[in-house]
Amino acid sequence: MNSFFSRGPKYSEETIKEALNALRDGVILIDKNNKIIWSNENASKWLNLNDPFSQENIRAYFPTSEFDEFLSQSDQNSSLEAISPLNKSIFLSLQIIPLGETEKILVLRDITTPIRLEKVRTDFAANASHELRSPLTVIAGYIELMVEDESIPNNWKKPIEDLAKQSERMKSVLSDLLVLFQLESESRITDEEIVDLQAIVMAVRKDCMLAKKPPKEFKVDFKDSAVILGDEVKTQSIVNNIVENALRYCDKDGEISVNWFIDKAGGHLSIKDNGIGMEEKHLNRITERFYRIDKGRSRKLGGTGLGLAIVKYALQAHEATLEIKSELGIGSEFICHFPVSRIQIEQ
Repeated sequence: MNSFFSRGPKYSEETIKEALNALRDGVILIDKNNKIIWSNENASKWLNLNDPFSQENIRAYFPTSEFDEFLSQSDQNSSLEAISPLNKSIFLSLQIIPLGETEKILVLRDITTPIRLEKVRTDFAANASHELRSPLTVIAGYIELMVEDESIPNNWKKPIEDLAKQSERMKSVLSDLLVLFQLESESRITDEEIVDLQAIVMAVRKDCMLAKKPPKEFKVDFKDSAVILGDEVKTQSIVNNIVENALRYCDKDGEISVNWFIDKAGGHLSIKDNGIGMEEKHLNRITERFYRIDKGRSRKLGGTGLGLAIVKYALQAHEATLEIKSELGIGSEFICHFPVSRIQIEQ
């Protein structure tokens, strides 16, 4: 302990401790064995530590495999959300900062307020979407009758057709929103099942080739067994949304290729197209809700702006990640990385 505070020759140990205790964040110094050397007042409060020099193992307060993995990382940019061991209603963001050769600083930040505000916002949007669904169905039904009514004057036919298209688009947006809200509320899959990924891809390929504007070519290459442990509906949604996105941005000479392979890191599903592609600056934001590179083109092509957000959350439910590669004018590749724990080797 003294060696830690004596590293700053200009300030006394008491001055440094006073400064750390004044922080809004919690600060915990841990040794190479993950034992608590010292903790400031906020950290002691959130973890219910009676002694700031407790010498207890920090793992006892966050007994999860996610925390063990997080603790072993050296990346200062990584963070982990956890619940306070003392109060289950307090949400904490954790960050590890290496200190010297063996010691680490664990920084804890109270993120309860933003999480609660996000939940209120999400709940409101989900409830509003549910409430809008019924009246929109009625409105769309009457518009459909008007489209089919031959007695409608010619000068009204075009506006009514436009109304029909926009009502269908609104129904699609609401439908995707409800799917997205459900995925956001389910952090992990509750009912796991054996999913035949290749069968899902082949079914999507069949539908794709029967579309009004099918791609010129749709290649499928599965080098390994494609059976995974997960949720079939969510997995189908992942493949559907990525392929639909590829189809939307390909022209009449469009080519789509789907590849699957397994290595020591897990299973990898690649969906590649030769569409318009996108600039690198968009790659980190393309999975955000309603994010559009070209708003006019996206609306004209019928996208809701939610497909890739659905893909991201459906993958997170499988503890999987999405990697996006793209080059403007060349095309895009979406790679779904499934962890080893999700891979089922057929006997």
